[in-house]
Amino acid sequence: MNFKTRLLALMVVSVFLLSGCEVYQTLYGSAPQEVSEAAPGKVVRIEGSLAKEAALSKQAYAAASATQHDPFKTGDNPLGPFDRGNSLGFTMQQWLAASGIGIYSIDGENAEAEFSFKNLVPGGVYTVWCSRISLPPNFSVVDKPCGAEDGSQNSFTADEKGNGEFSLKFSALEPSTKDAASLMAVAYHSDGKTYGASPGDFGLNSHVQIFYMLPEMEGEKAKYQVPVKFVNHIDAGFPEQDVFIELEEKKEEAMPEVKEEQPATGEAVEEVKEEQPKEEAAPEKPVEVVEMPQEKPIVVVVQETDLVSLQPEAEDPDKAANLVFTYTSPLDEKGEWQTTYGDAGEYTITVTVSDGESATAREVLVIVNKKEEAPVIDRSKPIESGLAIDETQSIDFSVAASDLNKDMLSYAWKFDGADVGNEDQYAYQSTYDDAGTHTVKVEVSDGLSSASKIWSIEVENVNRKPVLEEVGGISVKETDRIVITALATDDDNDAIAYAISDSRFAQEDNVFTWQTDYDSAGTYEVTASASDGQDTTEQAFTVTVENVNRPPVITDIVQKG
Repeated sequence: MNFKTRLLALMVVSVFLLSGCEVYQTLYGSAPQEVSEAAPGKVVRIEGSLAKEAALSKQAYAAASATQHDPFKTGDNPLGPFDRGNSLGFTMQQWLAASGIGIYSIDGENAEAEFSFKNLVPGGVYTVWCSRISLPPNFSVVDKPCGAEDGSQNSFTADEKGNGEFSLKFSALEPSTKDAASLMAVAYHSDGKTYGASPGDFGLNSHVQIFYMLPEMEGEKAKYQVPVKFVNHIDAGFPEQDVFIELEEKKEEAMPEVKEEQPATGEAVEEVKEEQPKEEAAPEKPVEVVEMPQEKPIVVVVQETDLVSLQPEAEDPDKAANLVFTYTSPLDEKGEWQTTYGDAGEYTITVTVSDGESATAREVLVIVNKKEEAPVIDRSKPIESGLAIDETQSIDFSVAASDLNKDMLSYAWKFDGADVGNEDQYAYQSTYDDAGTHTVKVEVSDGLSSASKIWSIEVENVNRKPVLEEVGGISVKETDRIVITALATDDDNDAIAYAISDSRFAQEDNVFTWQTDYDSAGTYEVTASASDGQDTTEQAFTVTVENVNRPPVITDIVQKG
């Protein structure tokens, strides 16, 4: 059964699992709090009915610094205000529209997640976190990346429509209990970066958008599946944690106070005259009254190497014929910027329109996401991949690599799978024991992607001659028995065959014998040899047999005639 079929079957019961989970019921208990009006430059968290009303049309902001999660409002300042950070380029309504469904499968200690997401930030960089929460009164959170501990497996990027897919096999999470819960959280990174084992700074550059909390399981099951439906903080009964809005003073409340004070003192009148122009000329007023940002938020998301080309539109009440647009760097006078590798980041660009007498400016946030490119091995030495050398010869290897992202590159050399170096070059020195086929591999990595090259080396055996011990000269007398023992060694441990050049000697393996007689006197040049089947080593020596005088022998005696 494929993923979509299983998902449809499991989602039928997902609502009942979520509503019946005691952990979720525990979390829904906090009542909404009123948020004090924020001063200029301040932002607040929203919750409850406020999140369902006018706040939805407001622009979403990051905080100016990291903000600690406080979903249960146990701290002194759970909702803010906080110092305002950058505009995130979307409204609160767009942020809360994100959704996700999927399947979480358990098989013993192993788990597999298959998730599908909609209405994420278009082109946004996301990470998935497997967290453990201890519930109040001992509230604490431990955030760990799903999968590898270094965070190399938990990221994905939404497409241009805000859709995303994520699948991973990893260790099963602890089951949720009444005192602690396991959850999987999906965090958007407004700076387009991920931070490995760390989620980044919540509220500043890391923003948990939706999450799923594992339900309590009845009894112990070795193998089961759970349908997953992600929710946002608001729908789960919490305050929104990592995305904020800016609150302004209500005009209808401010005006009656001024009217009551006007007869009493002129100072109040002067204050009204100072405050009213500020409200009318507030730079963010166009963002609030124009509904277009909800459909086309003033944020441009591209990848490195994409062309940024802005085409602003403007209307002039005076029907000015010629409106002139100007742009701040890095855009040119045409409103274009050809990005390249290394340009990843956020850029606030000001677009100004002028009718010749007055001008209006508006900011555009251009987010350039990193376009990951694998390193490229441009040159390698030796050029050929199949190499052959004799034992005791050497080969020098080297590579020249480049990375379009300008990332720092690391090198890893392996000889027959064993690590042998971490520079851009490696020298292989063969020995007499290396005969056979070997591989040399280099892998060049930028930390995310890698390129590799493999060489095959055929090392030919080089035979080493046997070494024959010196025999030395031999001197005996006639009738003596000569015994010569030839001794040889072979570094290749080859079998050795022995021989002697003089046929007078009888051979038994490496032992040669000659039983001399009274006719053996003389000097003989003899050569002993040892062979390993390929090469022969010889040893020449002299054998001297000295004459032994024999007394005369009376052969017969006869009578003289």
